[in-house]
Amino acid sequence: MNSSSSAPRYQRNFGLDLLRSIAICVVLMNHGYLGFFVSTGLSKWEGWRAALSACAVFSIEWLFVLSGYLIGSMMIRSFETRGGWWASARDFWLRRWFRTIPNYYLFLLLNAVIAWWGIEEGRFAWSFAVFSQNLAWAQTKPYFFAEAWSLALDEWFYFLMPLLLGGVALVRRMERRQLFWAVALLLIAIPTVLRTVVTPSAHFFEWDDDIRRVTLMHLDATGWGVAAAILNRWHPGWWTRWQGAKALLGLALTLGAAAAMFYFMRVDWRGFAGGRFNDLALIVAPGVGTVLILPWLSGHQPDARWGRWLAARIGDYSYSVYLCHFPLMLLMIHALKLWGGALGPIVGWVVLAWLLGVLAVSALVFHGFEKPVSDLRERFTRRVQAGPFSAQPSA
Repeated sequence: MNSSSSAPRYQRNFGLDLLRSIAICVVLMNHGYLGFFVSTGLSKWEGWRAALSACAVFSIEWLFVLSGYLIGSMMIRSFETRGGWWASARDFWLRRWFRTIPNYYLFLLLNAVIAWWGIEEGRFAWSFAVFSQNLAWAQTKPYFFAEAWSLALDEWFYFLMPLLLGGVALVRRMERRQLFWAVALLLIAIPTVLRTVVTPSAHFFEWDDDIRRVTLMHLDATGWGVAAAILNRWHPGWWTRWQGAKALLGLALTLGAAAAMFYFMRVDWRGFAGGRFNDLALIVAPGVGTVLILPWLSGHQPDARWGRWLAARIGDYSYSVYLCHFPLMLLMIHALKLWGGALGPIVGWVVLAWLLGVLAVSALVFHGFEKPVSDLRERFTRRVQAGPFSAQPSA
């Protein structure tokens, strides 16, 4: 996911870097299992293995909420310090697009080449160039650049956030705090309502295709992150009080959603409220849970410098990790098929080589392309910090 920020050391927040790092590691473990074990026939996606794999989808919810929190805090700071809407929106869009789009197009091209070679089943479509492949509909199968669905959701969030702020401000004059709350509630309410009017999903894969991966059905995950940024900035009392208790409640909500997912996968997907519960709670519960955890998580800084360094590096590389891990997996599986030997005896070494390759390629792409290109934005825009606000009175 593209929520990381290459910020100066004084801006780094260990808790947020840790959450991003854990999320991307869960993504790697699940995709590694699906790619090297399930797709090769070494394991069957059934029973408790399928249920546990399905629970891995909650790691993406953490990244969406984190993205909403960081972008929300950035927009709040921008609108508090710039003279008008256009100046803030222009700087925000340029900084985000310099940060995310060049790397995305680089790997879109790579995936197109892999598909042309016949290594990937899906085929390139121009909808991917404008992030509309899953805007209000399920993505065409067989999947091409399957992991890009979440990147498209993020990009639409980046595009819509300033527009919603400007649109709401035109409709009704209100103080800044009320304006941001109105936008956050719109981001949360519209997708949630949409999920209540569509036909409930009959099974996990239908839910995954028609609900989870559809941008307009899932934007509320970023909206919860914006709500967290608002609470941090304008409700410091709520943010600082009972952080441990809120974190435990948030953890309980997240684990409860995982337990529900595990149960529905093992017993009956439509066993409660005809499947409607799944369309709502399996997205809302981990989002709200992450918001409750953020105050405690963002306030902790370990003494071990190596821990801070490691979390920061994984945070820096996370976008490139997300983009490169699937193409590298497809290329390795294709090479193994050409080799023709038995995968089982060496699968552990293959997975280790893949992980090391992902790390090496991500570092190379980050330092050789992603960061140099994103640094060009400093010529045209003003840096705005993303991340936690210090304790301050509401304004």
